[in-house]
Amino acid sequence: MEPVNDPGEIRVSAILPSRAPAWAERRWLPRTLPRLEGTPLLLTILGAVVVVAAGHILWSGALPLVALVPVCLLATTLCPLAQVRLVLAVAFTCVLWSVFVTDAGLVRALPVVATLALMYAVATSRSHHGAATFAGDRMLGDLRSRLHSMGDIPRLPKGWHAERSFATAHGNAFAGDFNITSRSRCGRQLEMVLADVSGKGQAAGTRALVLAGALGGVIGSTTPQQVLPMANEFLERDSWDEGFATAVHICLDLETGEASVASAGHPPAMHYDAGCGRWKAIDHERGPALGLMAGAEYPRTTTVLGPGDALLVYTDGIIESRARDLDDGIDWMLGEAEARVPQGFTGLAKTLVARGRAGLEDDRAAVIIWRD
Repeated sequence: MEPVNDPGEIRVSAILPSRAPAWAERRWLPRTLPRLEGTPLLLTILGAVVVVAAGHILWSGALPLVALVPVCLLATTLCPLAQVRLVLAVAFTCVLWSVFVTDAGLVRALPVVATLALMYAVATSRSHHGAATFAGDRMLGDLRSRLHSMGDIPRLPKGWHAERSFATAHGNAFAGDFNITSRSRCGRQLEMVLADVSGKGQAAGTRALVLAGALGGVIGSTTPQQVLPMANEFLERDSWDEGFATAVHICLDLETGEASVASAGHPPAMHYDAGCGRWKAIDHERGPALGLMAGAEYPRTTTVLGPGDALLVYTDGIIESRARDLDDGIDWMLGEAEARVPQGFTGLAKTLVARGRAGLEDDRAAVIIWRD
């Protein structure tokens, strides 16, 4: 089996703090004074604040007090928190001075003060992850791309095809649905986990990243029978307070077509049998969701994908609806799938995700593997 490299691996040297310069360690430098980085930028912004404030006092009719906002926004975007505090303090002082020196009045100053307070709240929130605004955006985008790429389905042998599709609730950047895929070194065996972390949006997305990292280190490096038990042990040990996760694990022999499926509280996987022209559930025995029960067992069900057969796995956003139960949703999904059989299975995953019963209210995902 071919181990999967952890995409979240980072170099230790990148996170160790570098030694401070000698001038910063001199005893005469006050220990409570924050070290300033990017001083020219800070001085430029402070100068701009003072110039705008002075211009407003001299020509209040031509230069409104709100002109301070773009300058302070620049500081909030580019400067560390200590410098943002300094800039906003100077700006706030200029606002108070303007209230007493000019005829701007308190009513005109209040929106500017409120905007400065909002900027400070944003800068404080940004400081928690320790990255500047644009760097933080790039970091989150990279994490999202890495999570998606961990599920990339490798090139399959002739006669085999696969398709996956995902959609997030309300178009959020992060979702709780993801898949992890691994192919053995010899190319004969394909393993995949489709998981659904409880919740939606950023909260579910961060937990999905944690679980994806754990699964990425397990799948392909241990026996298929141990994948879900080890993931369950990880979540149970991690003691998630926010919820749980469901998952389905598939191990497919690309030479014989034998497929082994295990489920952790996940909706049943579906097998299309070309011989009888019908879809049927293949994981009647399912274990509990991940993270709910220590030492849980996850029985496996085995089937064989012959020529013309397909295997479909999905998340509950495809079949779940507030107005109807899950069985009705499964019937709807299979009706959509049967309608696509004469045309081939290409595009089925995208269709199910686009028309999922939950709509924009929930994350939706579907993966289908089929054989000519």
